[in-house]
Amino acid sequence: MAGQSDPHISLFSAQEVEFLGEDEMVEIVPNMRMDPLNLICGDFGPFRPQIATQVPLWLAVALKKRGKCTIRAPEWMSVGEY
Repeated sequence: MAGQSDPHISLFSAQEVEFLGEDEMVEIVPNMRMDPLNLICGDFGPFRPQIATQVPLWLAVALKKRGKCTIRAPEWMSVGEY
C-alpha cells in the first residue's frame, strides 16, 4: 500500500486532511442565544450564552468568525504532564 514504506509520503494531501478534519466535533461556548440549527448533517444547539455545546469544527469556525462563540481547545491539544 502506498505510503507504508516511506514515512515522508502521505496517503492524503493537506487539502484532503483539512476536509476530513472539518467534521471533527469540538466544544464551543456561545455568547448568544439561538434556537437549534437543523442542517442536513444533523441538528446542533440550542445555543445558550456561557453553556458549552458540541458542534462540527466548520460550524465552530463560522460562528467564531462572526463573534458568536469561543472555541475550547480539545483535551488532546492541551499540554499535559507527559
